[in-house]
Amino acid sequence: MSDKPVVVMPDPARLVEGLRDTGYQFNTAVADVVDNSIAADAENIAIELRMDRNGEISLKIFDDGYGITPKGLEDAMRYGAKARPSAASLGKFGLGLKTASTAFCRCLSVISRADKQHELVRATWDLDRIQREGQWNLYITPPSAEQAAEFGRFVPGGVGTLVVWEKIDRLLKLFEKPTGKPAQKAMDGFRSDLYRHLATIYQRFLDPNDTRARTVNLTLNGERVLPWDPFCEQEVKPAKQQTLPVAAGDVETSFTLRAFVLPRREEFSTEQAAQAARIGNEEQGFYVYRENRLIHGPTWLKMFAKEPHFSLMRVELSFDHQMDEAFQLDIRKSRIVLNDDLRSRILEFITPVRWTVKEDYRSRKRLQNLLRTASTI
Repeated sequence: MSDKPVVVMPDPARLVEGLRDTGYQFNTAVADVVDNSIAADAENIAIELRMDRNGEISLKIFDDGYGITPKGLEDAMRYGAKARPSAASLGKFGLGLKTASTAFCRCLSVISRADKQHELVRATWDLDRIQREGQWNLYITPPSAEQAAEFGRFVPGGVGTLVVWEKIDRLLKLFEKPTGKPAQKAMDGFRSDLYRHLATIYQRFLDPNDTRARTVNLTLNGERVLPWDPFCEQEVKPAKQQTLPVAAGDVETSFTLRAFVLPRREEFSTEQAAQAARIGNEEQGFYVYRENRLIHGPTWLKMFAKEPHFSLMRVELSFDHQMDEAFQLDIRKSRIVLNDDLRSRILEFITPVRWTVKEDYRSRKRLQNLLRTASTI
């Protein structure tokens, strides 16, 4: 018997439909596209999330990054695109743009230009056409006149990229009347949640005073997205911080831990600052950053349960791309897995701070009980 290999191509229709169910949430999917804009050195990124009178939803993401050549555009739309030149890129596996987008839309177009002397080029994956034609047919065409005009308005320099989601079928699928008031209210909620998500995960990029990442101007439906600092560093300094060395294969690298204990609400400098801190059980835990972008959290990474004792405690865990394998980064860049050694070292760092926070909580509770008892005498 010959050992000659047989090339077995996946069925296009079944594969693209299967890849729609990789577990993306809407906010995470949008952020995956924004990651590409940041990786392209964009200084300005504009997101437009709209619903027309007929209930048709569209998402458009413009950026003034370095743009894509026609040949590069074909590769960017390939499932499993070639690796980026920089290993530190926010894009990692060459799947995010396609899988994140088609998790919510059935038609994905990327319109780009890398040189303002050249014409705009559009590449489109249309899942319905793939179903009908049974082929991996990527359509390369000029953009519509409306798309070209929008590109010129949002990218005045002429070089950059526009990502368009059309036939979005998984955002308001539970509403019988997509133009009704409940659907409109739901759309307002999606926009609000997306703003909050972007403000949180890109905090270091959005804050011009944060020197760890270059500054990016990001807007959502014309409104500038302002950074949200979960650690309230203008109000409090880290209770403890440490950089831990790690051997990742043949590379010596490290990750950084900083533990913060927020002030009690009445101790904030202003009521506005206290409200912005979002004090509560849901916001406690680790905030995990890869290459200055929040990828996971808040969570206690399965070490502890969230409980009122620690509602004021938040921990920053930061690492670069050299730690990807050690932290077992997943395809959506949205979670990490700790081996026993990493877990024990993090526990050694965090346990003394948690003990102090717990004792402080108990002391305050005892004082409150004494005051209540005294007031009844």
